[in-house]
Amino acid sequence: MTRNPFNGLPWQEKLTFGALCLSVAAVVLWWRLGVIAIMLLVVASLVKLISTRRIGNPSLDRLQRICLWAMVAYWILYAVSAIVSTDHAEGWSTAGIKLYFLLLPLLCLCNDTNYLTRHRIRSLFQVLTATLLLRFIVCLAVSGIQYLKGVPLAELRDWQMDPLGLHHNYLALYLVTALAFLYTQFVERDKSTRQRRLLLLIPAAAALVAYLFMSASRSGILTIGLLAIACLVHLTFVRKRWKTGLCITLFSIGLLAGAYWAVPSTFSRFTTPLQNRDANHVADEREILWECGLKTAKRSLLFGYGSGDYMPPLLESYTQRGYHKAVRETLGTHNQYLETILETGLVGAAMLLFMLFTPFVASLRKNRRTLLVPLAILAMTSQMAFESMLNRQMGAQFIAIVYCLLVLSLASRKEKAIAS
Repeated sequence: MTRNPFNGLPWQEKLTFGALCLSVAAVVLWWRLGVIAIMLLVVASLVKLISTRRIGNPSLDRLQRICLWAMVAYWILYAVSAIVSTDHAEGWSTAGIKLYFLLLPLLCLCNDTNYLTRHRIRSLFQVLTATLLLRFIVCLAVSGIQYLKGVPLAELRDWQMDPLGLHHNYLALYLVTALAFLYTQFVERDKSTRQRRLLLLIPAAAALVAYLFMSASRSGILTIGLLAIACLVHLTFVRKRWKTGLCITLFSIGLLAGAYWAVPSTFSRFTTPLQNRDANHVADEREILWECGLKTAKRSLLFGYGSGDYMPPLLESYTQRGYHKAVRETLGTHNQYLETILETGLVGAAMLLFMLFTPFVASLRKNRRTLLVPLAILAMTSQMAFESMLNRQMGAQFIAIVYCLLVLSLASRKEKAIAS
């Protein structure tokens, strides 16, 4: 039986851990619920601080503190950018969206997180996965009702905005992160529970992959491809499980063929831009956005235009390119790295990369190696190449909370064994 993660905790930590579970589920369901849940998490953490009268987190080591302070520094950079921007309202709006990179790491730095053992962090990722599976079931039910009402099947099986209203690129971010977690559970060394674990993991992974393909996210499909390659390399060459690697490869090919038959519109999102380019010399929308973004960024490369002032010069580049749709809809560049350079220059891009990859570097140390950290970072950083994930609540909430969990999972194996 799975251990109850609340067992053995004092009431303050039960309250905080419950709020953390609620936050993980709420962020995936709807970002507005995520705001409420994270505020409840802040209140629960303050209650713990007041009742225990202990401020500070002795459970963290130097590397973990560096990772968390890097998140805080990233937000401070945007606060400074908002101050120096001409459009203060827009600048502070951007900083407000990223406020989770201040609140969540400060909670970890001020509250003792020793209770967040490997078992409890795993439980939080299980909550994430279960919430996504529940969301998929509800979406299928909504589509089934629509089909009974006469909506054509061709419309229902292309979820560029799923029936519950979540944009496909952000949905892909959640799904690929959950799939990275499921793989780490697949390769766990505990042989006693392997058969029971596989009976749960394989259907769950298949359902999440089906959800990903139905969402028609090109970035998600590319990211899951990168993740699959990384997992196969790990399984085949690091773990030396050649037969299992071969079986997974054949299963993946079969799954891909089934997806091509079930949702051909997803694959047409890759082929149609290439056909248009060959026939009419028409560039893909994202290609134009990146081209204009790079052209704009070159004019203020070191410090950027400011988080409140970068949009007017970007819209001017769209106008010069003749891409009037982007001007009408005030589109960003759909690339977090490029957007960061426009807002805060190469200085901000360097800070972003430092924040993103510090946990990955820390995880390479032998005494704290955890497979989830590099796989989850690969998933999230890949998605950022195709969407400005940190410029909307649904991306900033998720990435901030997952990064804090990854950092807390970086305690050495010996420390985790003692805490467990």
